[in-house]
Formats: sequence, C-alpha cells, structure tokens
Amino acid sequence: MLFRVSFRVLPVPHRALKSEIKSAALNIWQDNWDNGETGRSTHDIVPRVSNKPVGWNREAIMFVTGHGPFPSYLLFFNLRIHDNCSCGEKGDPMHYATKCWFTLSWHFQTATVSLKLQWSKNILKNNL
Repeated sequence: MLFRVSFRVLPVPHRALKSEIKSAALNIWQDNWDNGETGRSTHDIVPRVSNKPVGWNREAIMFVTGHGPFPSYLLFFNLRIHDNCSCGEKGDPMHYATKCWFTLSWHFQTATVSLKLQWSKNILKNNL
C-alpha cells in the first residue's frame, strides 16, 4: 500500500519548514564543532560552520589540519617509526613552512605566539 503525503496540510509553507530544518541542523553541527575534541587547530581558524565552501586548495587544507605526507601524521597511522624530518626535527607542517633546511626557499616568517592565529588565517588567504 502506498501512502501519499501532502504538505498542504502543514500550517507553515514548505519553504519555511525547510529553512527551519536547515537552521536546526546547522545549530546542532555548530554545537558539535564547538564542543568536539578533534580538529581544534582548524576550529581556531574556522570557528563557524557553514554549508558554503571555504575555497582553500588541497595544500592549504593539509597545512592547517596537518593531514598529509608529514612524518608527524604518518606516525599516527604507524606508517613511520618516528615523527622526525630528514633534518632531525619534528616533521609537522609548521616545521616545513618555517624551519626545515630542505624547504628553505618556501619558508614563511614564524609568527609570535600571540599572533599565530592571525598568521594562519593570513596564510590561507594568500593565493601564492
């Protein structure tokens, strides 16, 4: 037996109901994002959830999240026995962007602790 659902019996228009559901879902998502335990470095840069794409390229996403071909990330999956770069220091994205001898021509200036969040946001806005 098939049932036919009619939205005409609802006391609100279909668009209003859809908008309410979307708003409730975004509020739940935001609450989970604010109170979660994972993705904290990304949360600092993007504190508000949205259905709209951020517009970052693949490399920027790997840099901010630390998910990529970095020794520190590969160690997490037991794909390496240590998290050191070939130069001997911890191989995380910040190391490659600011200190590593092998990436010297790509280095950024290291931000002070108080300006690190703003520094990260500026890096993501830079298309170069």
